[in-house]
Amino acid sequence: MSKAKSPKDILSRMKAVTTRERKPAGESAATAPAPEGLEPAPEAPKKKVRITVDLDPEMHRFLKVYAAERGVTVSEVVRGLIGELEGGALRGTSRPS
Repeated sequence: MSKAKSPKDILSRMKAVTTRERKPAGESAATAPAPEGLEPAPEAPKKKVRITVDLDPEMHRFLKVYAAERGVTVSEVVRGLIGELEGGALRGTSRPS
């Protein structure tokens, strides 16, 4: 049977793993040129981050109906609205001090 590691050993290992240097995104094997005669693999989709937003029931119902009437998901509606904000509605405006 293997010896159980102490919490100190585990913490030390976790610190070592989280602080080691990683290769820049452009240097991964996935971006290496494909061998002759083979096509490169399609680019992997960007990783998404999940968020939680508290809505009152009426707003949630409105959002679901709005999305359903347009044949899109609630996530697509929210991402579209954030994209509009990102695309210019908030750019150039000063933030409160």
